[in-house]
Amino acid sequence: MKPCILLTTEGTYPFLGGGVSTWCHELTHNMPEVDFKLLAIVANPYLPQQYQLSANVTQVLKVPLWGMEDPIEYGWRFPFSRALKSKIATTGTIINQRFIPLFEQLLKGILLPDLMDIDTLGQTFVAIHKYFLRYDYHKTMTSIEVWECFQKLVATAWQSQVKPDLITLGEIAETLKLLYRLLIPLHVPIPAVDLIHSSAASYCGLPGIIGKLEYRIPYLLTEHGINIREQYLNLRTSIPSVFVRRFLHYLASAVVKLNYHFADLILPVCTYNTRWEQWWDVPPEKIKVVYNGADPDKFTPQNYPPNDRPVVLNMGLIFALKGQLTLIEAAAIVRETFPDVEFRLYGKPTDLDYFARCQQKVREYGLEKIVNFAGFTSEPWRVYSEADVVAMSSVSEGFPYAVIEAMFCACAIVSTDVGGVPEALEDTGLLVPADRPIELANAIVKLLSLTHQQRKQMGVKSRQRAIELFTRSKCVQTYLDTYLQLIRQSRIRELKLNSKL
Repeated sequence: MKPCILLTTEGTYPFLGGGVSTWCHELTHNMPEVDFKLLAIVANPYLPQQYQLSANVTQVLKVPLWGMEDPIEYGWRFPFSRALKSKIATTGTIINQRFIPLFEQLLKGILLPDLMDIDTLGQTFVAIHKYFLRYDYHKTMTSIEVWECFQKLVATAWQSQVKPDLITLGEIAETLKLLYRLLIPLHVPIPAVDLIHSSAASYCGLPGIIGKLEYRIPYLLTEHGINIREQYLNLRTSIPSVFVRRFLHYLASAVVKLNYHFADLILPVCTYNTRWEQWWDVPPEKIKVVYNGADPDKFTPQNYPPNDRPVVLNMGLIFALKGQLTLIEAAAIVRETFPDVEFRLYGKPTDLDYFARCQQKVREYGLEKIVNFAGFTSEPWRVYSEADVVAMSSVSEGFPYAVIEAMFCACAIVSTDVGGVPEALEDTGLLVPADRPIELANAIVKLLSLTHQQRKQMGVKSRQRAIELFTRSKCVQTYLDTYLQLIRQSRIRELKLNSKL
């Protein structure tokens, strides 16, 4: 029987595109030696599937955080009759006696991390998970008992940090509402699998932590971007309340610490990520870098004739961390040297407010004939080869597929100096600081000023580097070997444990 892996995702595969989804797709489609179950944390239950799954994906478990008043509305967990029994069983007495002590401990572990060791916090998450397998999530989390407990504890914990009179009841209620949503994964049963593999050190890692502690299932963690850094960046701009923002910071930090602590092995996609992991006290021997990989036979240079007008290409979902606003500002500067330049931005907008700001910026600078929002492409290998320059403007990255795919297509590349991009490019492309439109524009002008042949020579060098280090086959084989190793070690431990009983 083939090993079975539970691959957990958050806001990505198989319902949304992006680099993590590409990685999941490549992994599942190119590893017939194992079966996969997917547990996908998503924004709402109505998202359509965006990817054709491989035959070895045997189950997809969708865990929506929003789009419903009560998680039971999307109740694949168990039959309605059992769900109804859990609601009836969830009385005020049960909540007070069985849940409130756990909830108090959870809040203390989140808000006062120095007073609780990480193993105790992990066991608290497991105990809450077991509670929700028996009792109703919505009825518990919206109870007066939980509200009073939450209101009292957060006010007490914040006394030394924020004056109590600066915390409003509205802020406390908003915080509890967000906590309600973010803890929904705790009420989900853990499927029977041989290994759990999380694609982020985030809430999608909670099944791995619970599986490790409660069922002794080995837990593997891959880090693409640094999730905690990206959450900090997002919260800074999306949550105006200092109180709510700080609570979510503490919660996110607790979840990251749990992921790092209980994962058997952490496989960051670049060496850059290891600095963050070691800063969070992950032992070096627990970390192994595995670069993402692309198919050199699919992403290969196409022999198109030179363009009539210079083309600068950007590939990626449109949202703040990808930095398209900076690229648009750079386009206005590049236009001064190359008036007929075209910037093609390929990718779907996942943040509609940010996309609207990008469109407004184009209008402000009069770039309607310069900047082309080209949308989704099913043939990225073709559009890479059509570009004179590939420009990446991200604020934060892991090890982006857009860069290594462009390298395989022998493109001339300029990118912001973020995440694992310098490790990918080394001296085969140009690097500039993030959020610096003038420096980005100068680098683009420098590449456009080269001859077509000179840019091709740069591209040949980058393709050679990609073939040496970043092939799909190398990436997939490393993951397969790691799966089998961790499963084998787990089975040996089980045999030894059983022999002592």
